[in-house]
Amino acid sequence: MSQYTLGRRGFLGATAAAAIGTGTRRATASETGDAFVYQVQRTEEEWRAMLDDAEYAILREAGTEQPHSNPLWNEKRSGTYCCRGCDLTVYRSLHKLDLDKGWAFFRHSFRDTVLTDLDLKGGRMGDPFAELAAGLEVHCRRCGSHLGHIVALPEVPGQPIHCINGTSLRFEAAET
Repeated sequence: MSQYTLGRRGFLGATAAAAIGTGTRRATASETGDAFVYQVQRTEEEWRAMLDDAEYAILREAGTEQPHSNPLWNEKRSGTYCCRGCDLTVYRSLHKLDLDKGWAFFRHSFRDTVLTDLDLKGGRMGDPFAELAAGLEVHCRRCGSHLGHIVALPEVPGQPIHCINGTSLRFEAAET
C-alpha cells in the first residue's frame, strides 16, 4: 500500500490555491461574474445603529431565530410584511400559511422582491429541526438582508414554501 506524503512546498502551494478559491459568499455576487448591486446599501456601522443585536445576527449574518420567539409566526390579521432592513413589501397575509412550527410561512413573495442563494453552511437550527434545514436562503432584493429559507414540508406536499424569520419582517395591518 503506497502512502502519499505532502512536502512543505506542496502543502504551501495547495494552501495558497485553496485560499485563492475561498472567499466570503457576499464577495462573490454571482456565478456569472456580474456583481449584483443592491439598491439600499449601508455600512456595517449604519446597520448596527438601526438593528438590535438579534436583528443584526439574522438580517446581516444569516442567523435563524428560535421557533415561536417572534409573534409574527402567529399573526392572523390581514396586511403586508415588509423587510425590516429597507421596508420593501415582500409578503402579504393572503399567501401566509398557518403552520404551528414557530416561523412565518408563505406560499410565495411578491414578484421581484426576493433573491435566493445557496446556503453553504446548511441548516443552523439543530437536529430537532432537521426537517426545516434548507439549502436555499431567501434574501431581500433591495437590501440583501437574510429573510429565511425555502423549504419543503409534508404539510404542504409538492410545493416549496418560504420559511421566514419574523425578526426579518415588519407587519403592516390592512386598513379596515
